[in-house]
Amino acid sequence: MTAEHVESRTLKDFVVDPDHDQRTESPEFRHTKKRLHDDGHMQCWVCGSLDKLQVHHLFCEYMFANVVDYDNLKAMAEEWDVYGYGRLLKKQPVLTPDDIRNMMVLCQTHHTGVSRGIHDITFPTWISQKMALKGACPVPMLGETFDQAMARIKKHERT
Repeated sequence: MTAEHVESRTLKDFVVDPDHDQRTESPEFRHTKKRLHDDGHMQCWVCGSLDKLQVHHLFCEYMFANVVDYDNLKAMAEEWDVYGYGRLLKKQPVLTPDDIRNMMVLCQTHHTGVSRGIHDITFPTWISQKMALKGACPVPMLGETFDQAMARIKKHERT
């Protein structure tokens, strides 16, 4: 068995930000947020928080609108159908990153938060925040040292 330890990585995210329109809240994005609200999805997908909610472009960031293969985006949204819209809208094409099938509601911490948000850490680390046993989240809480995090996790992990 490998002993509990800290993993630290320094990643360099090198990506071309293609030409795209200045980001504004499109009518479709406003409609998407309203529908997510009306359908009862306005809580953080990771932790269930109702505070500081943001709507995240899940499979295709807005900046990639001019280079995304929308058929691939649609297939991905149907495969990983977070809220059921992929199945519900299966016969409709995806034409914009603001399509509801490309959205996930996240609290600020799990969206853009430093060392916890999907925009700041690797996907395996980010998703562990949803998958971990209660109290055993392997990502340190804000202000928590690695030693404190390891002690907290030890109390909740299966042995």
